[in-house]
Amino acid sequence: MRFSRDRRGQSVVVGTVILFGFLILALGIYQVQVVPTENANVEFEHSQTVEDDFSDLRNDILRASSTGSTGSTQVRLGTRYPARTFFVNPPPVSGSLSTEATGAIRIRNATVGGGAHPNAAAFWDTNRTFETRSLRYDARYNEFRDAPELVSEHSVVAAEFDDAVLLRTGQTVVSDDRIALTALTGSVSESGVTPRSVDPRAVSASDTTVPLDPSGGNVTLELPTAVENASALAARWNRALPATATATPNATGDALRITLDNGSDPYRLALSEVSLDASGTTEPAYIVSVGSETAAVGESVGVEVRDRYNNPVPDAIVSFGGENRTTGDDGRAFFEPTASGPLTATINGTAGPTYESVAFDVSAGGVGSGNRTYDVEWDEIDPIQIEQGTDDGVLDISVSDFASDAPIDGAAVDVALSPIGDVDGIPSFQEPPETNADGQTVVTQFDTNGATAGDNFTLYAASGDDVGRLVVEVVASTTPYDIVSVNPQSGGGNAIDVFFDIDTTDQDAQIRVQSLRGDGSIRDETDLLPYDEPQPVTIGGGNQAVEVRVILYDGAGNEEDQQTVPYP
Repeated sequence: MRFSRDRRGQSVVVGTVILFGFLILALGIYQVQVVPTENANVEFEHSQTVEDDFSDLRNDILRASSTGSTGSTQVRLGTRYPARTFFVNPPPVSGSLSTEATGAIRIRNATVGGGAHPNAAAFWDTNRTFETRSLRYDARYNEFRDAPELVSEHSVVAAEFDDAVLLRTGQTVVSDDRIALTALTGSVSESGVTPRSVDPRAVSASDTTVPLDPSGGNVTLELPTAVENASALAARWNRALPATATATPNATGDALRITLDNGSDPYRLALSEVSLDASGTTEPAYIVSVGSETAAVGESVGVEVRDRYNNPVPDAIVSFGGENRTTGDDGRAFFEPTASGPLTATINGTAGPTYESVAFDVSAGGVGSGNRTYDVEWDEIDPIQIEQGTDDGVLDISVSDFASDAPIDGAAVDVALSPIGDVDGIPSFQEPPETNADGQTVVTQFDTNGATAGDNFTLYAASGDDVGRLVVEVVASTTPYDIVSVNPQSGGGNAIDVFFDIDTTDQDAQIRVQSLRGDGSIRDETDLLPYDEPQPVTIGGGNQAVEVRVILYDGAGNEEDQQTVPYP
């Protein structure tokens, strides 16, 4: 038997092998060249996203430092690559976010200037350093080789490369004649791929500024830094600073020195502390007077308690000659002396340094007014009665010259509130603007909040060297809130048409209509509606409900009356 020598099938096999080889080669080239390029693009985009997150976090820190608000920013620590069916990805990118102690902010060659209370100047001599931290982000990219590390400190976000430093934001430390410094505290240590939230919280917000005068040279700010190349960082700061300020690295390279020109006007210094982990508290450091330090029996004297950052301390205990008062949210407390003679207001006990006390000279009735220049009065009946539930109260204040009785235009008026005895809630209000040409200003949006009938408060209005006093008595509301009648009728199908009669003079009053099953559960209900909503109000439950209820609320959302009737 002879076998055929036909070789026509060999070319097909060889061609298939060659094509398969080309396919393997193409896949290998794609894995080696295209996949890394695409992954590098993913990593670059993630790097840009993290820079945006850091800018948002920086803005949250600045808002907390100036307003006391609490923010929250998610930082996307890492990223994942798109899924690939035939190709292999490296592990996901992992990033780390952490704080590091960098040292203390220092202010050199400066003293508290004129216009500040002597206690502010005395305390300044003991407290010119403020420990702070920097926040650093670093990512372990697989392909993107030139990604910077990010550092957030002193109002800027710095991108730290191997051979350069760039600022991704502007700076707010120095602007014209204002200096704003924020000490960053708390601890953050996060790593991984998933986003992590950072929640800046104000420990001490910069409500108050103090004047700074040069002493022994140019005012100099020393800002510790976590950036390794301090010289490159200083060069970037110089581009961001105003022409009156110059940045240089210190001798050891772990801080920047910002030297300010000494102008004719003092700088105004605002200090604050922001925590990144909700830790930290503020403590009373010194006390200043509010208004004049001379008064007559029957007049009020006031103080403001401040922390080491010169900001008001709420809920601090102040002793007025042995009688304690608690500061409000504005850090202020007031007292009405009942006897003439010296009166000392103190914090932190009675044996502390001089800046922890203020001395008042109290004269017999009428005598203490001799040196006053301002006269602050509430243009209201004292005591004034405000109904419980009020949320839009208006109170008038007038400020005039004590000697001539001429109105004072543009006077700033600070208003504080102090409870008398135990109360159920603390009212709130909108601070008044400066006085107009008639010496008038107004407290608006006075809201009794949780205060109930029988609660009493003292309102203080301070301007210049005088404090006006007004007693507020919270009384029961006289506004009627009555549901006179409720008449449910079939609305066809499963609907109920509800008619009702409401007696109230509260134009902001609201109602809610409900249908109830036999077990008392709600079958259907409306949203809150104006009390004079066109009738009927239609709700569901005609085949299931056995009762219909109408609830009446006041303008503040408090339930005032309800009526339940059978259905049908």
